[in-house]
Amino acid sequence: MDQRFLQREPRAWTDHFLVLGWHRGVPAIARAVIATAGVSAPIVFVNIGDPEAIGKELDALKEALSDKDQMGHVRSAPTFLHVPGSPAEKEVLQTAGASGAKAIIIVADEVAGPLAGADDRTFRYIIATRELNKDGTIVAEVIKPDRGTYIKNAGANEIEIRDTRQPFYIVAVSRAPGLGAAARQLFGAGSPQAVRKEVVPSELWSKPLREARAWFRSARSELVIGIISDPESLSVNDVMGTGTGWVSGFIERMLAESGQDVLAEARGQRQVRINPPDDYMIGPRDSAIVIPTGRKVAAKVAIRGSTG
Repeated sequence: MDQRFLQREPRAWTDHFLVLGWHRGVPAIARAVIATAGVSAPIVFVNIGDPEAIGKELDALKEALSDKDQMGHVRSAPTFLHVPGSPAEKEVLQTAGASGAKAIIIVADEVAGPLAGADDRTFRYIIATRELNKDGTIVAEVIKPDRGTYIKNAGANEIEIRDTRQPFYIVAVSRAPGLGAAARQLFGAGSPQAVRKEVVPSELWSKPLREARAWFRSARSELVIGIISDPESLSVNDVMGTGTGWVSGFIERMLAESGQDVLAEARGQRQVRINPPDDYMIGPRDSAIVIPTGRKVAAKVAIRGSTG
């Protein structure tokens, strides 16, 4: 834990993240904060949950996220602090350094009462926080979509409807308001501009990525943002050789039933390259990560240099 942060008076704390309320998804939100803001970003949790239980969860999370050397010595670890108390009380928020928080994430609090009343509790938390922090970004998790305007009127910069992708969206918005909406367009189910994986035509193999980008843009109205290189496909027979058909058949069935992929090491690992350089050479196992632009293409565009 960063002792320099804790040695200061709470009113002097700055540039930390504040998480108000608690539910079982909060550790995932904390993971997302560390993944995007870095291990040096302090996170202060304010809720009325059992201090011992919350402390154990945070200790386990800290252990999992700590960077260690080969000898197991901790080189860097996240700074977590639990402040017991209601996030609706000004004195509790002052103890948590609310006035200097960079971003305040308010979750649908399940430890303070039934989930049905979470949005009303969120409203009170926002009112109390805004009294102390006029400029910090407040992102609120909402249970009922029709309460969004109500929550925003209380002072929230952004709202996020609670769902399975909540940690990613809520942290993205806390760092840059508006980013959550962009992320939903890129990754949301049913979005016409959702990121896709597309096969690269064989005519583009052994050609630089700039040509693939030009072709996808002209022929399919798609923007190439990355490349996925899949490992070589090997079968059990490839590894064991011929003459062991019944053995390989048995192993194939066992693998299918167990769901394990023990041949992954033989094949190598899948590689994902985001925004690789234009001179990257396309290979036969490469697929394109694309974003549809929404434009309609008038006619099919042939690949330069191909005869088809």
